[in-house]
Amino acid sequence: MSTETQLLVAPERTRRRRPRSRKRLTAGQVVVMVVLAVLVLIIASPVLYALLNSFRSYGEITVDPMGLPTTFTLDNYVQLFQETDYGEALVNTLIITLSTVVLLIAIVPMAAYGIERVGGRTSRFVYILFIAGLMIPFQVRMIPLVKGFDEVGLYSTLTSVILVHLGGAASFGILLYCSFLKGIPIEVEEAASIDGAGRLRTFWSIVFPMLLPVTSAFVIIQALGLWNDFFIPLVFLDSSSAGTINVAINRMVGLLTSQWQLIYTGAILAIVPSVAIFAAFQRYFIKGMSVGAVKG
Repeated sequence: MSTETQLLVAPERTRRRRPRSRKRLTAGQVVVMVVLAVLVLIIASPVLYALLNSFRSYGEITVDPMGLPTTFTLDNYVQLFQETDYGEALVNTLIITLSTVVLLIAIVPMAAYGIERVGGRTSRFVYILFIAGLMIPFQVRMIPLVKGFDEVGLYSTLTSVILVHLGGAASFGILLYCSFLKGIPIEVEEAASIDGAGRLRTFWSIVFPMLLPVTSAFVIIQALGLWNDFFIPLVFLDSSSAGTINVAINRMVGLLTSQWQLIYTGAILAIVPSVAIFAAFQRYFIKGMSVGAVKG
């Protein structure tokens, strides 16, 4: 290599070796970060407060509600399962959540597929009926549903809670899946039909795998809502049942005395699955909602 070539290459290497200067934050970015930090502090403070109090005794909480634990012990967690119906309520919540989600995935996508692909006035009318279900408040349907379940012997059973959740979530599911199905080309289904596949096989083998992004978002939304629901189990499960975790926690609050150490402990245990589910499937949730919005 000649001397002239080396002189030309040397400045280029020097420029490559120079460390990149850090970008300075603008005033707008600083304001956004401060606002986000304040919001995180506001949201996390009650959870942190409940977590700390779950390690304190009833006497410590009564004397100094804002104090810190003197010792970290799991006695409250053991007492929660030994002296209350929290364990049974936890199982009930798990059964309601899993059963409802499985039924929703087995029914709602196929219903939306039928509405979107069959077409015509009948399908349009059925679609409008489902959408109308989103506009009717649950409080309007509550008393007729309680009376109807009581007459057929389903009141105060987990089946009644599952059916109510199933009917309430179906409308949102139909809206979500129908919007997504509009973006799936029908030529794919026609090719499967030429190969001899029926409607049912075409849906589960060809169409449903394409619905996985919106399905993941739908499952996360419904699972979190079912797990954290309080009002429907409170209405459809009487005092003879342990209820769900939120109902069990509510029953620990008395008129004269409340078992605060167990309330905080139960609340923390109720939060853990929700946080774990969302943290594990967060990217699928965001992807499903964004793809569904584009497809719609």
